[in-house]
Amino acid sequence: MRASRRHRRDHVADNDKAKLLAERASLLTTVEQLDPSDWDTPSLAAGWRVRDVVAHVNFNVTLGLGTTIVGMLKARGDIHRFMATHARKIGERPIAEHLEALRRVAVSETVAPTTKPSDGGIDAFVHHHDIALAVGRDVPTDDARLRWLADGIPQATRFIGCAERVRDVRMIATDIDWHYGTGPEVRGPAAAIILAACGRSVWLDRLEGPGRDVLAQR
Repeated sequence: MRASRRHRRDHVADNDKAKLLAERASLLTTVEQLDPSDWDTPSLAAGWRVRDVVAHVNFNVTLGLGTTIVGMLKARGDIHRFMATHARKIGERPIAEHLEALRRVAVSETVAPTTKPSDGGIDAFVHHHDIALAVGRDVPTDDARLRWLADGIPQATRFIGCAERVRDVRMIATDIDWHYGTGPEVRGPAAAIILAACGRSVWLDRLEGPGRDVLAQR
């Protein structure tokens, strides 16, 4: 019995890692197809260009502890200020350097300290949309990964901010078999729910129900 439970845990962990890699690979495909002019386009992440978002995705996985400590001290402990400052600084590097780093990230199972594979998947998914929608490109979807990402929203690391945003809201996806929570309902495509849960307003018009306003105001 004990071996069987361990086998199930290992199977779940392997599935999580596979989905994380798939999300990162999907992001890489889009970034590799960007035109040079796209890199300086304002992304959906406020104040960040496309190149800054790519830089953030890369260093969010590879950033060393020493750099993080120094950066956090300069930002007076504000993780979001540190991330924004560092993203814009690293974003100035050449496109080829960003692509090389993202190709390494896309085949890595590493996630930021104290986070889970689903957190890394959510990060890749949201920033993929930050980039693609800003330059008029579509983001391919996969039902199994959407369900996995949606399941991760309520338990996501506080650095993403979505768990608090969806508290006391009932979310119902209309394109996949998924729902979660209690409270005012928000209904719509899973991708739109995930983006709204992560503070993106771009697809709020695809959502319905009183829970939509709750998400928008948080």
